[in-house]
Amino acid sequence: MNRNYENRPVGTEPEFISEKIFLNLVRISQLYRKALNSSNESFELSPNELGLMMIMYLDPTINTANQIVKVLGTTKGLASRNIENLRAKELLVTNQDEKDRRVVRLTLCSKAKEICEEIRRKNMSLFIKAMEGIELKDAISALEVLQKMVTNIE
Repeated sequence: MNRNYENRPVGTEPEFISEKIFLNLVRISQLYRKALNSSNESFELSPNELGLMMIMYLDPTINTANQIVKVLGTTKGLASRNIENLRAKELLVTNQDEKDRRVVRLTLCSKAKEICEEIRRKNMSLFIKAMEGIELKDAISALEVLQKMVTNIE
């Protein structure tokens, strides 16, 4: 990284920008978790259980424990515990894959889908609040930058 800062305005040094981005991402994550946890209490689900359900709800092609481990970045043990908890709460069913008996497919039950719909509505109202005063083109640019950052880190 070029450390020649003489021609840069104050506060545009890469270290300053990276720290501000990091702190804002942490803060957004905290605020999102707080909002999610307050609505989650009525469902009696852990944040991990809800996260697993939302991932499956938003992308139905994610339907195995291995895929969930990859997407959420959790351990197999944690994913297994969450799957078993959701099965016990009758929010998720498991079935052996017809073509490969070693693979277990996960399917959300209708009650789980209803919960995910409610969470999605709450997410949308939170997003609308977060977008106040922000142009859609700026949000799209921010999304593109965040996606590039995730790709670079992965």
